[in-house]
Amino acid sequence: MIKIVVDAMGGDNGPTPNVEGAVMACRKYPVEILLVGPKSVVERELLRFSEKDKARVSIVHASESIGMSESPSKAFRKKKDSSIHVGLNQVKTKKAEGFVSAGNTGAVMTASTLILGRAHDVERPGLAAVLPSKTNPYVILDLGSTVDCKPQHLVEFAIMGHYFAKLILKREEPKIGLLNIGEEKDKGNSLTLATYPLLEQLPLNFIGHIEAKEMTLGTTDVVVCDGFVGNNILKFGEGVSKLFSGFFKEEAKQSLLSKIALLLLRPAFKRFKKQYDYDEYGGGLLLGVNGISIVAHGSAGPVAIKNAIKVAYLSCQNRIAEKIADGIAEHKKRAPISI
Repeated sequence: MIKIVVDAMGGDNGPTPNVEGAVMACRKYPVEILLVGPKSVVERELLRFSEKDKARVSIVHASESIGMSESPSKAFRKKKDSSIHVGLNQVKTKKAEGFVSAGNTGAVMTASTLILGRAHDVERPGLAAVLPSKTNPYVILDLGSTVDCKPQHLVEFAIMGHYFAKLILKREEPKIGLLNIGEEKDKGNSLTLATYPLLEQLPLNFIGHIEAKEMTLGTTDVVVCDGFVGNNILKFGEGVSKLFSGFFKEEAKQSLLSKIALLLLRPAFKRFKKQYDYDEYGGGLLLGVNGISIVAHGSAGPVAIKNAIKVAYLSCQNRIAEKIADGIAEHKKRAPISI
């Protein structure tokens, strides 16, 4: 049984979706959940569930929480009893194996890096997430942990993405693409132009530059980019998903004929939602730290929290943090890279 810590207070919607998602995860996966937050608040939320549902859920008290707009560095210094701080210390002290939070992204990443520590040979941790495509899901990183990257950082992201795709997505020889404005080797900005030859040196399946349109086609298993670009791609994708959902809901109100047509298409919409809804893919995994830390989006509902716990469970089961650290050390030994 794998123990996962869930930040009960993280996100835009308070403890309700976090607690419900944790209970849903216990029903489906062999996990024990430690809910971190004010004991009285979490206990009140758990009253909605049966004793059987709560059998593998326990509470770790934390008196403080970090707001979504608070400064990550100030919160880390001043709020030592926050649900994020206390939860990550459970992982550091080996009382749990993974951490999940839909809270302040910057605060989670700052605390994860400082409490768990960076893996040896990792200069910058990378936030990775699995996204859908026409064929198979792929992993993209970085999604915002480092917005101003050096070529070396993108090389580390490529290596970390390789191991994630191999261990979690079960790809034998993961195809790695460097996100760019064109496929030609001599196109791009100074960062991608300097990174390309470094990736060519690695004994990995680097397929060169890819354009954003190729991400939806599933032509690659790993997409590498800096955090500024990756974060904008993620938020744009979430916006498009909400745009589609809102459009069809409004169309259903227009006429009886529209409602009937949409009802007939309901099975197809359900399949579409299952394959392309961001909630189905859980949260982002912070790679390159000494432990498993998952960042779910702030508006995450119970399904997203359940699936974020699934990502944490699979990552712990596959010992992905240790294998990525070993992999980066091995690649640097075999193919030293000078910037």
